[in-house]
Order: sequence, then structure tokens, then C-alpha cells
Amino acid sequence: MQKVAAVALGAKVIERHVTLDKSQKGSDHAASLEPSELTELVKAIRLVERSLGTNVKQMLPCEKSCHDKLGKSVVAKVKILKDTVLSMEMMGVKVCEPKGVPPEDLFQLVGKKVTEDVEEDESITPDVIKCNGKKIEC
Repeated sequence: MQKVAAVALGAKVIERHVTLDKSQKGSDHAASLEPSELTELVKAIRLVERSLGTNVKQMLPCEKSCHDKLGKSVVAKVKILKDTVLSMEMMGVKVCEPKGVPPEDLFQLVGKKVTEDVEEDESITPDVIKCNGKKIEC
């Protein structure tokens, strides 16, 4: 069970000795797993891996309507004038309308210019962002 607990704590590799007969001479045989025990260990580890799930966040269909209504966007903390280069200090994240750039894209906006004035607490939308002279899609 220590190996299974190690996987639950993040281990990606484990080592176990395997023998066909624990009664054979030698210290390794007595401490090794027989094939049926190895099968059980692998099953237990796979169960723990499935129980841990994935680190990929995905929105479930039942969450979509709530996200559409309450999902957050990047907003201006202060009034941002046209041709201003964006910095972290100028931006925040809030629930707002209209929807703007999603929060996970916030860091991509740093260093980009705005193509028009953005009022305080207004959404920063992809159509007001300029990158190398071109408007960008976020």
C-alpha cells in the first residue's frame, strides 16, 4: 500500500521486484511480488490515478449558462487613453458586460497598445488591442 500512497502523493515511477516463487532462495524473492500481486498493485494504482482526475480544467455543460452570466473579464482599473501601452497596474478582473478578454489571457495584454480610449471599469475587448500595428484576437 505504500506504493499506492506514493502515487496519490504524486509519484510517477515506482520500483517493485517480481518473482515467480517467493519460496525460492535469496532475500529478494521473499520481499518481491508474485505476478498476481503485481496485477493487484497495478489495479490499485490505476484506481488512484483515475480518482485524482486530470489537471486540465474544462467547463461542464451545466456550468455554461452560469459562466456566460457571471464569467469574469479583464477591465480597466483606470481610464486608459488611446495608444497607451498596457501594464498590469492598469488592469483588473471583474464580472462585467460586455464580455471582454478572458482573465486567463491577462498576461498576454501586458505591453500591448489600446486603439481607443477605455473608461475605468470598462471591459477590455480584443477589438481595442493592437499588437505590432495589428489588432489582435484574444
